[in-house]
Amino acid sequence: MRGHRVQAFMVTATALLVCAACSGAGPKAAPGAQPSATPSTALTLSPGQGFDRSGAFITQMTCDDPRDYSPGLDFAHVPAGTAELAVSMVDLDVHKIHWLQLGIPADSRGLTAHHLAPGAREALNDFGEAAYDGPCPPSGTTHHYQLTLYALRQPTPASLNARTPPAQTLRELQRRASATATLVAPYTRH
Repeated sequence: MRGHRVQAFMVTATALLVCAACSGAGPKAAPGAQPSATPSTALTLSPGQGFDRSGAFITQMTCDDPRDYSPGLDFAHVPAGTAELAVSMVDLDVHKIHWLQLGIPADSRGLTAHHLAPGAREALNDFGEAAYDGPCPPSGTTHHYQLTLYALRQPTPASLNARTPPAQTLRELQRRASATATLVAPYTRH
């Protein structure tokens, strides 16, 4: 009987040790030590030129300025195997597509304000143009614009162009994306 207790104790102790090893808790850091950080490897999209410190669009990137420039955007951590990138901008408050840029080279680190990336093309938006149409909410209101970066494993087909309905182009980007990153920027029209 005593042998069974020792054996049961050993089995229980072994199980506890295995569970502790599997928990992923790992060793605790010494008091006052900085925790080690694992760098993020997820695709990221950050505001560049065209946004203020709060992340809102500046007037130059909107319909309130005759230039209505497209914003600068910064990209990081593009997944290996990406064939090309694409960007969309959608007004979340009225669900209008303001911008679709396709064919951005996979090694791009971002977009410069008011410039088309080399080799890229713009597709038809909900305003009937193959161009950027900046934020333009009704006077006295704030709208929120979602910019999305798509990492695509295959190049977008030439059939997605200035004649393709914008909702179809957006669906194709969403379907073909191996990774996405988004940011939402508001604009208040006075």
